Amino acid sequence: MLIGMAVQFFSVNDALDRKILDAQFEFLRAYYPQPVKNDVVIVGIDEQAFKSFREPFALWHPYLGTFLRAMAQGKPSVVGLDIVLPEYSYHFLLPQYDQSLLQGLITAKSEIPVVLGKTLDDSGAFRPIFPPYVSLAGRDEIGSVMFCLDGDGVARHFKENLCAENTETTTLAGRMAAHIGLHQSWQGLVDYSIGDPFSYVPFTQVLQWYTQKNETELKRVFKGKPVLLGAISPFDDRLNMPVAMAAWEPLNHRLPGVLLHGQVLRSMQAHGLIRDVSGILVMILSAVATLFWFGRGSWIKSGLFVIFFPGALLLSTSMLWQSRFFPVASILLAGTFAFLARMSYEAWRQMLERRQLRNTFGHYVSPQIMNEILSGSIKPGLGGTRKRVCVLFSDIRSFTARSEQLQPEEVIGLLNTYFSEMTASVHKYGGTLDKFIGDGLMAFFGAPQSLDCPEKNALESAQDMLMRLNEVNKRLQLQGMEPLRIGIGLHCGEVIVGHVGSESRNEYTAIGDVVNIASRLEGLTKTLKYPVICSSVVAEAVGHAGGLVDLGQQAVIGHSDIPVFGWNPPIVNQFVNTKEN
Repeated sequence: MLIGMAVQFFSVNDALDRKILDAQFEFLRAYYPQPVKNDVVIVGIDEQAFKSFREPFALWHPYLGTFLRAMAQGKPSVVGLDIVLPEYSYHFLLPQYDQSLLQGLITAKSEIPVVLGKTLDDSGAFRPIFPPYVSLAGRDEIGSVMFCLDGDGVARHFKENLCAENTETTTLAGRMAAHIGLHQSWQGLVDYSIGDPFSYVPFTQVLQWYTQKNETELKRVFKGKPVLLGAISPFDDRLNMPVAMAAWEPLNHRLPGVLLHGQVLRSMQAHGLIRDVSGILVMILSAVATLFWFGRGSWIKSGLFVIFFPGALLLSTSMLWQSRFFPVASILLAGTFAFLARMSYEAWRQMLERRQLRNTFGHYVSPQIMNEILSGSIKPGLGGTRKRVCVLFSDIRSFTARSEQLQPEEVIGLLNTYFSEMTASVHKYGGTLDKFIGDGLMAFFGAPQSLDCPEKNALESAQDMLMRLNEVNKRLQLQGMEPLRIGIGLHCGEVIVGHVGSESRNEYTAIGDVVNIASRLEGLTKTLKYPVICSSVVAEAVGHAGGLVDLGQQAVIGHSDIPVFGWNPPIVNQFVNTKEN
């Protein structure tokens, strides 16, 4: 919550708010257009005008005078000149040269209000205007054409007094608004959502209407409307705007400043500049958005978060349409941070829980079963499925008699050492350790993790078990203890694997005739003198490779005779090789 409030307080969200605002302006212009009554008329000094007159712009006195006389005939509500006016007299160049502009200004002022624009020079100071022009227009009819820009260099905000405090210089648009009855200390966002793209009346066209004494056309175009005169050529100073405002440049956002004055006047005439909602309200809502922290992840919470984004944007856009700026970036950022922070926290907790489960139960179930449980592949509850697996049984020879000669602690220690190595062999080759049965163990290959050839994995595991037993026996020999000898039985076929037991206590195991036969084959290792005995099914699956020896049909307790194979893996081991020499 503190982070969400800090985002708002330190305005780190301003850049995002600007992007959202610009997109909202574009959206409202495209889908909810608001035409402007008594719209501003732009008279543009374009490239054609510069080509039509040979004099430099500083000597356009006759043409500007003619324009002002034309405006007197057209009867606009107010005229604003967003141009650089002469700083001094050009009488030295041509006697009475200033008179044409002076007479035009006198004629216009007798019929309509005229506001002169004041620009800056290269040093940043206001450029002076030839005093007689100021006297004729009136000292209160001078307005600055400068605009303050946002941090990204785009003109969005408008404020009287040049966006600076304690100055009496007001803006061209503000002076013009006063003449059409809009008296206010203007401050706020320019409403770029209203009005059509600006078109313009060419400066030369206005002069032509006046020369042709076409007063009818002048009144049709200008009567009762605010008029702005300004340069619109590509080489004049331009400003970045949030939307494309020029009909003759439909994709360009860098536009002549006269269009910005026109959009400001549009905003003033329509419903005033856009005002900001209370910053305290935004801060409170940003804090409220952090409530997404609470509650674990669920479909309901995720659904609310998905609705939260378009809902906040829709509310903000609706308020913008009603001339209120409701910045939502801090609210969206606070909500997103809270939601993602909680998701990260929950993920971290789940990771810890999974790690704890692995550490706690990893000693009780095989890694394959643990992975399947954690991934959700093995569902809780009783039940099973049929799968083809290779079952492995192993047992230590004469361990009961041996354990009677040892202390209980020594028996447990010896078994733990032995089973640690055997378990590693089973897991190494993708097997599942089913259970320990006294000094024996049962494992199966092919469930829950499917294997291409479970028989091959089981045989490789049996060989690895014998190799590991060899190392265990070497350590026992150093301790002066008798080596261990084991027998391994393997059989393959379809079994039922799944949870067996009660609702309160069950285990993942395999049951079926295949399990019984594998157990009986392990018992045959005692009489047939091979450390590994497998069924013919296992031998055929691996192509009788690795030195498997056909031992023919053998009697299996509780079952009809079956063909079996003996295997003495190719390892040099004086302890595990129990085949009679």
